[in-house]
Amino acid sequence: MEPFKKEDILKIYKSENAGRKALEKYSHLFPIRPSERIAGIIGDIFGDGHMQGNPKWRFDYTSKSIKELKRFEKEIYKEFKIKGKIRECKTNMWGTTYNYGVNSKVISRVLFSFGAPVGNKVLNPLKIPKWILNDKRFFRRFIQRLFDCEGTVDSQGAIELQMWKSQALKDQGFEFFNSIKSHLKEYFDIETTNVFTDKRTNLRKDGIRTMALRMKIRRKGDIEKFFKHINFENNEKKHKLQLLVRRAD
Repeated sequence: MEPFKKEDILKIYKSENAGRKALEKYSHLFPIRPSERIAGIIGDIFGDGHMQGNPKWRFDYTSKSIKELKRFEKEIYKEFKIKGKIRECKTNMWGTTYNYGVNSKVISRVLFSFGAPVGNKVLNPLKIPKWILNDKRFFRRFIQRLFDCEGTVDSQGAIELQMWKSQALKDQGFEFFNSIKSHLKEYFDIETTNVFTDKRTNLRKDGIRTMALRMKIRRKGDIEKFFKHINFENNEKKHKLQLLVRRAD
């Protein structure tokens, strides 16, 4: 992928004058080149993040851990020199969580142009950007962040990646997971199970039924390769993986 220039972002605006005015305070950032940090931010948005498109163009990241939100804040600031705000999520029925929100139409559009998904990821197709898939370093950082958000070390001694999707998007969801499966094999020689589902489904308030798509890394050698080449950043998950690898020795 070529460096992202101001002219590229201007194309997204209906009015060139409005675009140039919005870009004034961000001019020093361009051109923006693909990087491991941006790949990680894209991975965060694929996971526990959310991108809102027209007309507001903003993004946020949700976690139970303030420390984790500070990590995300640091990544955003290092790359784009902007900061957002942390607030408590008042509507969460499953415990206390926090949200780090960034109200920047320009940076939101930049991340969208780099491949960040917009809207509800359960109800919309997901596709990993080619610039990430085609580079081992970028893919590693992307997948590390996705596993941190959506992965676990389960009680049976396997690493699992699980994401919920609308049943109507089952086939597309399988394609998304299979692209992860094939690139884990290509870049790190990590074998996973085939993508699978179980009997669990969820009926949303809007009448849409969703299902969990799952994939596991089960074999000792493949778990060790994941530990060596990718690993978790989340301390709790990292500790569980360390114990699993030691137990396998």
